[in-house]
Amino acid sequence: MQHDDSRVSRPTAPENVSRTLTVTLRHSRGALGRIAASLSSTSVTALSYAVADVARATAEIRVAQADVARARARLNRMIDVVSVSEA
Repeated sequence: MQHDDSRVSRPTAPENVSRTLTVTLRHSRGALGRIAASLSSTSVTALSYAVADVARATAEIRVAQADVARARARLNRMIDVVSVSEA
């Protein structure tokens, strides 16, 4: 027996389900790994990491709305982080 769910209407998620945190940090060999470890229990839906120059990097991290405060607090505790802002 096959089930055809192509006619089933799925609810769409509202646009405000997640938020983007922009993190400015000092680039180092393990910075991206430390971000990943800090947010391992957080619902991260997207992450980008760009090195601007030898010592500066920017990470954009999309997290669930429910996890924004916790993610921001964890990122602010990291030694490499210069600033965290919400877009």
